[in-house]
Amino acid sequence: MKVICSTKDIASAVGAASKVVNAHTTVPILSNVLLQAEDGKVSVRATDLELTLEQGFAAEVAEPGSVTVPAKLFSTYLANLAAGTMELSGTATRASVKCGKSNYDFHALPADEYPPLPAVARGSHFTINGKRLRDGIEATIFAASNEEARGAVLMGTLFEIDGTALTMVATDGYRLAKFQTTLEDGISGSERYIVPSRALSEAARNLSAGETIAVSALGPQSNQLQMTAGDAAITVRLVDGQYPNYQQVIPAKFDRSVKVNTSALIGCLRRAELVAGDRASMVKLAISGQTLVVTASSDVSGTAYEEIEVEQTGEDLTIAFNARYLVDILNHVKTPQTAIEFLGPLSPAAIRPAEPVEGGEQLYVLMPLRQ
Repeated sequence: MKVICSTKDIASAVGAASKVVNAHTTVPILSNVLLQAEDGKVSVRATDLELTLEQGFAAEVAEPGSVTVPAKLFSTYLANLAAGTMELSGTATRASVKCGKSNYDFHALPADEYPPLPAVARGSHFTINGKRLRDGIEATIFAASNEEARGAVLMGTLFEIDGTALTMVATDGYRLAKFQTTLEDGISGSERYIVPSRALSEAARNLSAGETIAVSALGPQSNQLQMTAGDAAITVRLVDGQYPNYQQVIPAKFDRSVKVNTSALIGCLRRAELVAGDRASMVKLAISGQTLVVTASSDVSGTAYEEIEVEQTGEDLTIAFNARYLVDILNHVKTPQTAIEFLGPLSPAAIRPAEPVEGGEQLYVLMPLRQ
């Protein structure tokens, strides 16, 4: 193969693909990215066999063909090139770069050894506004578990589709994030997919330019999901398992609530957490009248006392939370005021924006700590 392309375009595509590569893989070809050139376009692909990312960009293709290059080495090299054009040529064992007065040769592996793209047999297909999908990803995946010991199911995010309605849910067993929105083009019937949260993070990063994102289930058993926007596509193997019944975690009703300034409460919690200091980062919230008092204490650091005005309905209440988890949730509430609803000191609390949010509905549930 031989192509002439923009250094900026190839650096962006290879840099994005290199993030998918598993640095600890024992399969040499999986340490490489695959570059394929034909019809005035270069596509760059990387995979760890669970997640595949492919990005394309326009180029002058003198000789169609393909080459694989060590991902980390090549992406770092490209990131250090000045803006301009470069010539890339490749064989089964070598990739050569000419850029200005510099010439580099990189060891390559045969492109025909690279894993093929996933099966193209399609299942359900829907499209969603790009911003809505990115908002949903940002609003939920932080609540998924990052501990392999808790299982792949809790490390994933549930996609629940019913006609044109999409519900995204993530939980680690202590907190739950839920985002509901509307699809541009839905499906007939309903489907449930557990999507690895890592894949959704890559989708938010690499499909950001797309106004509309097409999503398709692939494979005879619909065990893969492909998200496409423009010249970028992400394909991921879905998690096989039963997602917890998240509806059981959300109390059917609440008997008291507060409305509080979001940024003010975040500040109180961050300061109090410094004193709490232990693994649980326990802070107590005492609601009385129109005042919320945040306290924390430890034998090592001392005590913390914060007072903030709120709008309260219902009876007074004292409840304890992991401050870090509560701050994580509040950081994803994009409205000036946050509504927090309670049922009692040992029941889950519901947290949501106090005002409507364009494009979707957010709900967070947090388990309290025993005081």
